[in-house]
Parts: sequence; structure tokens; C-alpha cells
Amino acid sequence: MARDGGEGAATAWVARGARGRNNRGVTTSQFARQVVLPVLGREGQRTLGASRALVVGCGALGTHTAELLLRAGVENLTLVDRDLVEETNLHRVALFTPDDVGRPKAEAAADALRRIAPHAAITPVVAHLDPHLAETLVPNTDVVLDGLDNLEARYLINDACVKHGVPWVYTAVLATHGVTMPILPERGPCLRCLFPDPPPPGAIPTCAEAGILGPVPAALAAVQATTAIQLLTRSPDLVGGRLVRLDLWAGRAETTRVERAVDCPCCGKRRFEFLARPSRTSVLCGDGVQVLPRTRGNLDLDGLAARLAPLAKARVQGRVLVVSIEDAQLTVFPDGRALVKGVSDPDRAQTLYDRYIAR
Repeated sequence: MARDGGEGAATAWVARGARGRNNRGVTTSQFARQVVLPVLGREGQRTLGASRALVVGCGALGTHTAELLLRAGVENLTLVDRDLVEETNLHRVALFTPDDVGRPKAEAAADALRRIAPHAAITPVVAHLDPHLAETLVPNTDVVLDGLDNLEARYLINDACVKHGVPWVYTAVLATHGVTMPILPERGPCLRCLFPDPPPPGAIPTCAEAGILGPVPAALAAVQATTAIQLLTRSPDLVGGRLVRLDLWAGRAETTRVERAVDCPCCGKRRFEFLARPSRTSVLCGDGVQVLPRTRGNLDLDGLAARLAPLAKARVQGRVLVVSIEDAQLTVFPDGRALVKGVSDPDRAQTLYDRYIAR
């Protein structure tokens, strides 16, 4: 499904490979064990070599997925992440080392992937995923992979992919389990068929609260990367709307069929609300940033304080929750709004909000 002359590029790639090595340094033997698979073959391998993948989020899920696709022969990767490598990432992110702590995740991941495949075209984008960036990147790729840690960004990607007809793979992990589902615009349900609206702030625990078992992102990334390969090669075995849930600790796998909702605001009515939303952050006078919730609601401040207690100094004062964490202070109001002090960068403020208050 490569665009912009992808068929010709794929043919040239195979022609070069038939002579033993293409001009990017890939030998035909590199993919020998994959080419012999009847479900893929030489034609499928050509398609992968000419395809473009966009990986949004460069934590454990995103980097495992990117590495698997690169090793499978997808050599044009764009990596997007707004955050920096932290020590807490190292137990589950294979591409990062202690020397990467403090570096932008997208750049650290790109450097590691280039060591695996120096010939590959890997583009890191160190930026917050906003509507403008989504509209810029999504139309110029063949598949989008989910390495995100918050639902708002997933709804944004869903809007952009449905609008531009680009398939993507929804994947999420938490604690010992994860879920994944391919989303094929016009051919199956989208994310809002599954979850019509985002949950209110605080309704879903974050990874910082619930934790995450190191092997879980790798397992879900393997399923996600396989789904991406099926998408790119147009495999007849791919089933849109097949939601897979894996719980590694319980040793359980479940599959659920999700149907397309005729009244879905996104793929049904084609209202791309998340692409049209303004920024949720605003810089205040002095040292601070205001972060608005995705949806206004009645936040359980006492419950959130109890959940955050093992991670931070959190106390309810009057009608607000005050949280001191990562050299910042978050003042959270009952409607989900937060003031983040000690931070001047809006992207950093929203990262803290997404990490500790609401996914």
C-alpha cells in the first residue's frame, strides 16, 4: 500500500537485492527466513521495504514495535515523542541504556535503531503530538503504530487516520496486561466505536500508579508489529475490529469482535472533534502552566491522593489536591483542571498531568 511511486521503488529494491546487496547495505540473506514464509514471500518483503511507518510514542511499546518492524524490513520509520528518557524506563525499554537518561526519547531510539540498520531512513520528531503535527505526519505514512500513554493522543490519531484513510493499530498496556486492535478506515470499526468518549479525569489509573510488568510491552509490541506487517502486505488473514487482550501474569488471551457503530461520531458521521480541539495548556504569568482536562467532571480528590501517596507528597487542602512530584507542584481542582508550578514548558506540564492525573 505504499504511495508516491512506492510500487516502482519496491521493484527497484528487489532488483538490487537480486544482485546480492542493495545500495542501502541490505543483503538478500538478511530476510531469508522471512521470505520463505508462504504468508509473506518475496512480494511481501518487497512491499515492506517500500513502506513507511509512523510510530507515535517512544516508550517501551513504541520502541519494541519500531525495532521489530525495522528488523522485518520496514526501513522508513518516523518516531514521535515529546518526553525525555527517565531511569524508570530502563526496566522495560530494550533500546535505552543508562547513558540515555535525560535525552529525548525519539532521538535516543533513532540512534539505537540506526546502529541496527545504518542504511535505514529513521526520522525522530521531538514534539508534542498536536492536531497540526498529526495532520502533517499521518497523510504521509502507510501505517501508524501506537506507543502512546494517554487516551487523548489516541483519539487524535484516530481522527487523523480515519480522515486520511490511513490504517493504524491501537495498543495499550498497563500492569500485567494489554489490548490491541487494528483499525482499518472504511473497512472496520475505529477507536470511537470501541470507546465513544474519553473517560473523566482520574477514572483510569496511570502506569505510574498501577505499574507495568517489563515483558508486557514487548509481548503487545510483537502482536502490534505482526498486525502492521499484515496491514502493509494486505494480508487476507487480517481481521478489522478484532480486539485481543493478553494478560501475561494470568497466562490468558481473549479475543473480542468489535462492530462498527453506525452512529460513531468519527468514522460514521466524520466529525473529527479531536483534530479541531485547541491546546489544553496555557502559560500563566510567573512560573506555572494551566492544564485543562479532556472532559470536565467531578474528580475524586481523596481517591486520587490515596493512589498517588506511594509516589509523591499528596494532600487535599480544602477543595484542591496539592501534589509535589518531579520538582513540580500540581494543584488539582475538582473539575480536573490543574495548575503546574515549577514548570514553564507547556509540553512538560501536560506530560506530568497525563502521567499522574489522567491518562
